[in-house]
Amino acid sequence: MPFKPINPKEDTFYVFELSTTKYSVFDSQLDIAIYNGSWNMCDGIIKNIKTHMKNASIYYYAKEKSGLKLSPLWSHNL
Repeated sequence: MPFKPINPKEDTFYVFELSTTKYSVFDSQLDIAIYNGSWNMCDGIIKNIKTHMKNASIYYYAKEKSGLKLSPLWSHNL
């Protein structure tokens, strides 16, 4: 599955915890995943975004029994 390249003009990103071992990273369009897979690669992408896009906001959604919940620890301008 091809992934979407990171747009350097983008300022909002979303990380979704799909399971205990699988995560997805999206930009604000939420159309095609920037990445979908293990946390190790997801973490690298997040660090890259934080390093090169100082004003980017990253929102992390954790999977819970009742559905996806926004995690307040990640929901701020990093």
